[in-house]
Amino acid sequence: MNIALLKLVCVLQFALSGYMSLSSFVYIFNSPGWHSIISFIAFCLAVYLVSFVLRVIHKNYPDEPLSLNQKSAFNRLFVCNFFMLSALLTYNINDVQLITGSSGASSPLFYASVLLHLFITVFQVYILLGMVKLRRTLNRNFEKKSANADILPV
Repeated sequence: MNIALLKLVCVLQFALSGYMSLSSFVYIFNSPGWHSIISFIAFCLAVYLVSFVLRVIHKNYPDEPLSLNQKSAFNRLFVCNFFMLSALLTYNINDVQLITGSSGASSPLFYASVLLHLFITVFQVYILLGMVKLRRTLNRNFEKKSANADILPV
């Protein structure tokens, strides 16, 4: 697992999801409804997930296992971010429907938002997979460290 790439994707996802959560927050006041509230919650979950992954990398990598609180937070975030993925997939499906349904050229701003949604979706999947690999790596490295410490004479 490439930790440097995971950190880079986390930073990019933090910026993109932070922007989308702020725009969703503004959208709540411009056009109140369930769509804007769900969007705001979903993007805030993505921002929290990224901050959690960066904290785990900073505090625990390369060989410190997760504490019980971190494990429970990890499990909750992992499940909650499937909600985030479902919201992102609805954005992507809606974007595809708008692209195929449009007869003329749309604005560049529309295509920029389509790319933004696509990047956030790809980054989110990568971060979720990276979380699982990071947890496995931390456990494996800790077990190797413990096994090596048991072998060494005192």
